[in-house]
Amino acid sequence: MNLSEIKITLVTESDIPILYEMLKEFREIPNACIHERPLPPFEDSKKYVMKYLYDNENHELDKWYVVIDAQGKTVGAVNITNKNYVNYQILLPFQGMGIGTRAVELLMQENPRNRYFIAVHQKNEKSQNLSKKLGFKPKGLIFEKIMD
Repeated sequence: MNLSEIKITLVTESDIPILYEMLKEFREIPNACIHERPLPPFEDSKKYVMKYLYDNENHELDKWYVVIDAQGKTVGAVNITNKNYVNYQILLPFQGMGIGTRAVELLMQENPRNRYFIAVHQKNEKSQNLSKKLGFKPKGLIFEKIMD
């Protein structure tokens, strides 16, 4: 795969179904993210995207993109929060090809900041390696206490 053909395009309403499918896949992967929230219903997920699209100043995400391959297929998503946290997800069949690295590079080119953060689960070696490949350095630990 030619990584120079990977592009990112801003999320639109038509991306909502694929974003939800990605979220479902993501939630099924052990240690994929630092929180373990259950999968929200589709309608709640749709409201989240719609708020991003039409009430962005009150949304946690600053910019949100889908990742497109050379054939025009959506293969992932990347976003950056208002607090400079970078989030990414590449669909399983497309992982390990450099697409995630390229997508985050494009995100940072489109959204220049002085500092970026990536929060990675301590057992997610793939994501840790991607972060290091991009020049991110370990900063600290996040501790969690869940109240039942």
